[in-house]
Amino acid sequence: MSPNFTNRTAAVALILAHLFGLFALHGSLYRSGYIDALIRLWCEGPHYLPGSTNTILPRYTGINLLDKLLTLAGVMFANVTDGSLPQLSLYAVHFAGQYLGILTVLMLEGMRSGNQSSTFRFFSCWACAMQIFSYGLVMPLYGVLHLLTSSASGVFGTELAEAASIINVLDVEVVPEALLIGYTLPAILMSLPLPSNSLHQWFGGLWQGSPLWSMIMRKILCPRLPANVQPLRASNVGKKEWESDLGTTDSTSTGRNNESDKYRIISRAYIFAFICCAASHLVLVVIIFAVWIYPSGFTSSTRARMTLSEVFMPTPFYTTEKMLSMGSAMHAFFQYDQYIGSTAAIIWSSTLYINSRSQPLAAIGWIKLAFVVTVLSLISGPAGAVIWLMWERELVLLSYC
Repeated sequence: MSPNFTNRTAAVALILAHLFGLFALHGSLYRSGYIDALIRLWCEGPHYLPGSTNTILPRYTGINLLDKLLTLAGVMFANVTDGSLPQLSLYAVHFAGQYLGILTVLMLEGMRSGNQSSTFRFFSCWACAMQIFSYGLVMPLYGVLHLLTSSASGVFGTELAEAASIINVLDVEVVPEALLIGYTLPAILMSLPLPSNSLHQWFGGLWQGSPLWSMIMRKILCPRLPANVQPLRASNVGKKEWESDLGTTDSTSTGRNNESDKYRIISRAYIFAFICCAASHLVLVVIIFAVWIYPSGFTSSTRARMTLSEVFMPTPFYTTEKMLSMGSAMHAFFQYDQYIGSTAAIIWSSTLYINSRSQPLAAIGWIKLAFVVTVLSLISGPAGAVIWLMWERELVLLSYC
């Protein structure tokens, strides 16, 4: 199977995922009555957050369009953090951890040599688009454009090794810290049961900008090289590339130049992402299992809501039934958002993984790949499988001379 055919086939699948997302995500909000409820809330009032008497915060920055987006996000996320729907809050923890893994992959992809002249360089723009339009709609489009236009999506060989090389491996070293400060910290703050309703919504608005904060923190934390030192690259493994402008290499300071050091730096980012994915997935499973084996320790209401079906099973995407509440409608929206977006991420990353192989996959290879992706999705969530695929691809590229 030719690489071009593989990329085009994957692109068709991603386009179908995007179209399905339009119907299942934004279409369901309209069919369930959520859009009508939002309009009534905006035009008629009372202007309270769904299911509460907390006044909606209408002003964040003084920029009209941005304030409207943040106000809308505050309404949509209100029941995620207020504890009124435990199954939604639990699912949000899972989604947040999985999404952090995807953000790590996109951030790394933006550092590759072959993406420096394209939009893929701007990780924060793509991530902000996911915040605004939904992960399930934007991830398929990202995958389509990447597979069809990026030189980093090519086939095994010298050109791919160069195009997929990280511009500056030292940049990768601070990715975990940047995401912890820029993404995880605002997520924790928005989840705190604060006595101040306004402050709580402010922290929610702060989290909406997490892609920007993560990018800014990466720029701040990235080690600064001396003026006469070139960036450490992940390409041309085996060559000493941390060189002075005179073209000489200090043999006493090549510890960070060798292949194992590059592997360590890049792997650290993938390990961080995988741990976040696995932790968010396993914590949720453990809590649901604890409710099942020790029901007397929980209220009847909690027991009824903390089940696999209540947490993970969305309403049919084609249903025309009206929502039970605005919170339940958002729960179904976030479920489809993650399922569609993660499916797109797996299709995209699987294609990149296959393209990086020196030999085409035989039938047994496809079966093994499907088995590994399935098992990893079960034990670490779908984003965990994406992390593994991209990590394996990275190892191949790092070992190519």
